[in-house]
This record gives sequence, structure tokens and C-alpha cells, in this order.
Amino acid sequence: MILAGVVTAYPPELEKLLNFSIQNNPGIKSYDSLKKSFLHRAKFLKTLPNPVLSLSLNNLDTKRYIPNKDNPMSSFGIYLSQRYVLPVKREKASHVFIQKGAEVDLMKEKFVKELLKKLKLLYWDFSYSYEMEKILFKTREEIKSLMNITEEKFRYGKALLSDLLLLKVELLKVEEMLSNAKKLRETSKERIYALAGGRVKLKGSPMKLVPFPDSFSPERNVEVRLMDEKLKTVKKEIERAKVEHYPDILLSAGYGIRPDIPNLITLRTGFTLPVWKSKREDLLVLEAQERYRSLLMKLEDTKLRVEGEFNALKESFRITYKILSTVEKEIEEKKKEIEALMIAYRYDRTDVREILRAYRILWSLELDRAKLIKELNQTVAKAEALQ
Repeated sequence: MILAGVVTAYPPELEKLLNFSIQNNPGIKSYDSLKKSFLHRAKFLKTLPNPVLSLSLNNLDTKRYIPNKDNPMSSFGIYLSQRYVLPVKREKASHVFIQKGAEVDLMKEKFVKELLKKLKLLYWDFSYSYEMEKILFKTREEIKSLMNITEEKFRYGKALLSDLLLLKVELLKVEEMLSNAKKLRETSKERIYALAGGRVKLKGSPMKLVPFPDSFSPERNVEVRLMDEKLKTVKKEIERAKVEHYPDILLSAGYGIRPDIPNLITLRTGFTLPVWKSKREDLLVLEAQERYRSLLMKLEDTKLRVEGEFNALKESFRITYKILSTVEKEIEEKKKEIEALMIAYRYDRTDVREILRAYRILWSLELDRAKLIKELNQTVAKAEALQ
């Protein structure tokens, strides 16, 4: 058996395409800005709220609506107030968004893996179109060679006109399949350009089999790791919710201007009271804890799902590879049969229909072989995206 060669790395052209896409796809770059936005928010949450500046007219009487010396209680007031949030509350709120920034790193990795998977799938379709053309060009030449032999036999009355017509019909079928191969190539190429974020010169690569990944661990899967980061974020949110009832301190200073009498200075302080802690702040903690439990269950579900997907792909690869091995054997046997039939045809011991029947099977097998290698490589791409 001459089985298609197994390579240990992707073709250089595909590697170049993947690297180009990582550098130029705008979707990847969007995650960098998203992470920066969370880090800016984290810094913002460490700062105090803006102070409040107030202007007022105080204790006006109903006869004169402005401060005056006959009303010593009246005044023009200027007040500056500041809400002071305890550092522990600000720090814990900031940590939530720092942790969200860590989530973005894995979101970006997940996006990249999905992008590379799509590019690999399309690239193998693209390369398969060239392999189809190669097989079909060879098929066309074989049909033409058979036509030449049949035309010569027809001139000597040893072949029928219907034999020539049959070969011409077969030639038209090949031309139609060539058009389909070109259509597949062009559509795949345009989709590749859209994902890559630019146009890369592509020539296609020989259909060589890429090995299936040796091992798989759900803990290394990017979706699982992203779920772990989400759990860490919710933990930070729980920590923040637990200090929500801590008091905020209110500071205020005012200066009252009174006509013709001494001015007034007002200093005030206060703080919030957790009067409704059990009915308000505690609910924030309970809400975050329930989200944590929900994510824990989702984490276990994700582990089971990705492991199941990987095992399914592995089994699909094994079965398809076995089919490929059988196809390879049948191709070699069919080639030997055709060699014998061609010799027999030259000596009028068989007819062209028998040869064409054998050729059709060979051409179908060769196309099946290329398609099976394409499908195997696409299965590997899907499995790699799960790692």
C-alpha cells in the first residue's frame, strides 16, 4: 500500500497565511483595546468621586429676598462637599476590572483559535481544488489518449461511432468538474482574504496528511480556562459585595457671607449607616454567590463537552483514515487492471466501454482519496482548536 505521506507540520504557505492573519485580522486587535478599557476603568475606580461645589442664599425673609443687615441669619453661602469612599471598597472594585482584563486575554486566545481553525478549513478546500484539477487534467489526457486509439480503430472498422460519442460525453463531464474545482478555489480564496484581513498570494499545497494530536486535556482548553477566569472575576465581585455596607464618609465645608456683620464658617461630617444591610447589601453577596455556583456547573459542562468533541473527532479521524487506506489499495489494483485492459483493447480482446468503466472507478477513487485527505486535515484543524 502506498499511503499518502504524513507530515509533522503545516505547509510553509499555510504557516505564512496563519501568521499574516494574526497580524492583520482586525477582530484580534479589538481585544487589545477592550483590555485597555478595563484597566482604565480599574484606575478610575480607585479614585474618589468629584467634589460638589454649591452656592446658596440662606435664611431669606419674606420681605426681602436677599441677605441684608436687618436679618442677621441671612447670608450668601459657598459650600464644598466631598464623598469619601473607603480605600478598601475602591481597591476591591478596581480588582474586579483588573481580573476582567485577564479574561480578555483568554477571549482573545479563543478568538484566535477559532480564526485559525476557519482558515485551515478553507485552506484545505482551496488546496483540494488544485488537487481536483490535477486529477481531472490527468483524466482528460487519459480520455483523449483513449479517443485517439478508438478513432484509429474506427477507421479500420474495429470500433463503433457510439464509442467515440461516449468518450466525448465523458470529456464534457470532466470539463464541468473542472469548472466546479475553479469555483471552489475562488470562493475559498475570497473567504480566506476576508478572515485574514488582507490579500495573501496563495498557490495551494500538496494534499499531505497532517497527524492527529497525540493527547488532550480539558484543563488546557481555552474555553475551560476562560471559565476559570470568569470564576475568579465573580470571586472578586463577592469580595467587593461583602464590603458594600462599609460606611462612606461625607465631608463638607461652607462659608457664609453676611452683610455688615461677621461671616460664618460651617464644617460638617457624616457617614452612611448600613441600616438595611440584611435587606440590601447582603443581597449583593447572595447574588454574586449564586452566579459563582452557576459558573461552576457551566465549567463542568464545558469540560465534558470539549472532551466529548475531541474524542468524537479522534474517532472520526480513525474511521476516515481506515477508509483512506482501503481506497489507496483499490487505486493500485485498478491501475493494474487498466494496464491489462489497454493491452487487451489494442488487440481487440475487449471494448472501450469496459476500459471506460474501469477508468471511471479509478478517477472516482483518486478524487475520493484527495477528498478524504482534505477531510482528515480539516478534522485535525477542529481538534487543534480544542487544545
